[in-house]
Formats: sequence, C-alpha cells, structure tokens
Amino acid sequence: MSNVTFNFNGNDYNLPDYLSIEDYVKIFKVKDLFEDEYLHAKVINLLTSCPMNDLLEAEHHKVEFLSTSIFAMVPRPPYNLVDTFELNGVKYGYLPSYKEITFGEFADLDTLLTKKPEEVMDYLHIIAAIMYRPIISSKSKHNFKIEKYNQETLNDRAELFKKKLDVKFALGGQFFFTNFGKRLSNYTRLSLTQKIRREWEMTKWIVKNWSLVWKLLSKKDSDGTSSLIDYQITKSMNTIKSLTKKLLKR
Repeated sequence: MSNVTFNFNGNDYNLPDYLSIEDYVKIFKVKDLFEDEYLHAKVINLLTSCPMNDLLEAEHHKVEFLSTSIFAMVPRPPYNLVDTFELNGVKYGYLPSYKEITFGEFADLDTLLTKKPEEVMDYLHIIAAIMYRPIISSKSKHNFKIEKYNQETLNDRAELFKKKLDVKFALGGQFFFTNFGKRLSNYTRLSLTQKIRREWEMTKWIVKNWSLVWKLLSKKDSDGTSSLIDYQITKSMNTIKSLTKKLLKR
C-alpha cells in the first residue's frame, strides 16, 4: 500500500507500507484482549506509537480508516509460499529440497512449529531465519543453493527478519513446511516403523527356522530320508543366511 500519514494533536505519524514479523506478532497478541472498537485504536498505537488517549479522542471515521488500512495488510490463509526475496541487498531462498534438509534443521523447525500458536509467534522470526537463508549459487530463479544451516549466523538474521521482513514470507514458509514437511515426517516415521516390524518378523522367522534345522539334523540318521532332509536343510540354511545378512546389515 502507499505510505499513509496522519496528524493528531500536531504530531505526524506514518503507517507502515507492510507488516513486519514484529508488527504482525504485536497485532496477533492483542487481537483477543480488546473489544472491536478499542482494538482498532490499539493496533494503530502499536504500529505508530500514537498515544491511545489521542486516538480515543479522535474522530471515529479517521480511526476506522487507519485501522482498516492496517488490517488490509494482514495476510489471509491459505498463505502462498514465495521461495526467494531480497532484503538489504541480500538474496534469500527457501529450503530448496526436503531431500537435502539436515536433521538439525528439521528437528528445530519441527520443535518450534509444534508449540502452541501463541508460543509459535514468539519464534516466528527464528523459524523464518531457518527456512530462508542467503542464496550462495543459482542456476535459475527456482533452482538455487542456500547457505548451510549455521547457528552462528541464525540469530543475526532472525533479528533482521523480525524488524524488516514482510510477514507474508514467514507465514508462507511456515504454512508450506507444516503441510508438506510434516507429511514427509509422518511418512518417514511410518517407513521406519514398517522396517522395524519387518526386521522383527525376520528375526522371529530365523529363530523358528533354526529350531527346524536342528530337528532335521537330529532325524537325519534315523528315518532313512537323508536325501530329502539334506535338501530341506540346505534350503533352510541358505534362506537363514540370506535373511541374517540383511538383518545384520540393517
């Protein structure tokens, strides 16, 4: 939106051109604390530092216009992912591939994004700083590599994002990770569970067949069916060896 200025009691104030992460969090935290009319004045106060007393004494239509201008900047779901942007001369890119995401990145994002909504707001700038990092090389607009996950550079970037980054990028990245990243997590956990189940079944099979082998060996000399038993033993032993190697490898 174009820059909006207003004057109350001889003092000039400016509405922001967009909502930073910090601005958005301020609105989010007071949205349930005030009645509608007071909320309109409060959000103007939070974003411009215009005193509440001046706002409460101002003409209703002016306060209504200003608050409507602010609320028009609040992103509405579903939030769209924007994978690149430039801030202060630096180009940033979103996590390029979930196949390349490190365990540390995923664990930190998963931990922060599964907190209560009001707690997530306190970490939104950190979440954005994990998801968006400086682009170090690119082949095309949507094919790029970003800086490795580094705790030493994370905090400074998070503070910059908190003050300067349009909240739409943070919400879009958060929404995308929550909806697609969590599906990947669930699939990975399911896959791991299935592997454990298969290995357990394999282990039981090996134990069961070892017993069968010993039974066959004990009967070999007594019932005159050595050729058939030899075949059964060989077949069982080969199967057991194959499964045992797979189990040990895993």
